[in-house]
Amino acid sequence: MINVSASSVFEPCHGFVEPEKYYAACVFDSCVLPNLDLECSSLQIYAATCADQSVCIDWRSHTNGVCSYKCPSDKEYRACGPLKEPTCKSSQQNETSTKQVEGCFCPNGTMLYDSGVDVCVKTCGCVGVDKIPREFGEKFTIDCQDCICLEGGSGIVCEPHVCVKQNKTSCDGEGFYEVNEVNSEDFCCPIVTCKCNTSLCTTKAPKCTLGFEVHSHIPSGHCCPVYECVPKRVCVHQNAEFLPNSSVFVDKCQNCFCTNEVNVSTQLNIISCEHIPCNTYCEPGYEHQPVKGECCGRCVQTKCVIRTPNNSHLILSPGEFKNDPYNNCTIYSCVKVHNQFVSSTSEITCPAFNEESCKPVSKYGKLILFVPNFTLSSVCWLLAQSDVVIFHVNRYSAEANSMDHRCSCCRESKTTVKKVNLKCPNGHSISHKYIYVESCSCQDTTCSTSHSRESRSTDILPKFLGHLPLAP
Repeated sequence: MINVSASSVFEPCHGFVEPEKYYAACVFDSCVLPNLDLECSSLQIYAATCADQSVCIDWRSHTNGVCSYKCPSDKEYRACGPLKEPTCKSSQQNETSTKQVEGCFCPNGTMLYDSGVDVCVKTCGCVGVDKIPREFGEKFTIDCQDCICLEGGSGIVCEPHVCVKQNKTSCDGEGFYEVNEVNSEDFCCPIVTCKCNTSLCTTKAPKCTLGFEVHSHIPSGHCCPVYECVPKRVCVHQNAEFLPNSSVFVDKCQNCFCTNEVNVSTQLNIISCEHIPCNTYCEPGYEHQPVKGECCGRCVQTKCVIRTPNNSHLILSPGEFKNDPYNNCTIYSCVKVHNQFVSSTSEITCPAFNEESCKPVSKYGKLILFVPNFTLSSVCWLLAQSDVVIFHVNRYSAEANSMDHRCSCCRESKTTVKKVNLKCPNGHSISHKYIYVESCSCQDTTCSTSHSRESRSTDILPKFLGHLPLAP
């Protein structure tokens, strides 16, 4: 409820207007109809009635804002003001009124421009549609019209605004388009400028190969970007990129990594590789050979390795024969069968030999000769006064698998010199000359002979005759 004391605020009006019925109406509005905010209307009516009796009551300021009166920013509130507010035209016509009313009025020092134009002005000039006061003779632009406030209250005269001629702007570059922008110096004359819209560009970014990436830049004065593929400074191998100092798998036989060095022709970083170190040493009889699918190869046997009884080793090629270094009666051989190296050992067994069976002669005595590295094991000869040479030959026959014993007592009766090529076990050939006994005569001696063919002994003996010293 509004607390306004009738004996204080409205007391000056009580002698002119009885307050009881207005008070009762205010109490009813406040107590019976509290939600309709009608209590202010009873006081407003009482104050207006007092104003008609020329008694001005400023009661709203005592309602603590409940019955406040709102005015525009260019007006001010007055509890009692003229019924007809003076205007530029009414003041010139001296139109006055003594009746006062509550309302919003122009501040002191200003007046209402016209009853139809609710604008407070300091001087009576012109007011256009923008409701901005203008001085007489003032030029201004409104709605792109050049206007002037005429003297003597003749109003405002306008004509179309004339824009200053601008240089024509060309937007021929790709991606550019024309735009009319507001001219901050002249709002009625927009400025034509070129704007860039990259969605209008037709050039697309290229797809770069491995090791390269797309870079773009917009040159000065252009709208659309220029693309190019630039190197990433990486290595490329088998459709993969590798950063510098990272490992690169090329194959299992190499250690490779990506370097910081660049190949000037490809513009890619160089891959440096080094072969995995291999041990190429092989034991005797083996050779290091490459193996498909392996990095280091392996040792492959190419010869027979024979360990002798005295712990020495003999290395023989296939088809090669060799005597034991410490025992000429032992022969080692090597053959290759189905890629397997097979070594064999042959022992030459000599028959019992009695030195006394060689009869001495008075002129030369008795001589025993051991022939190494041959099928003959020993030879015993005697040089007789009659120049008869007696040979006792013991030979191992591989065909008969037994010893071949030969004994011959003879004296040459006819000889010739022959030339032959001797083939050695190592494959070489040697030219040799020897004296061939064509015929001889036998003398008495004691010998034992084998049952082997005579032609074989005959073939062998002449060869030795070329080596052994004969009696003159």
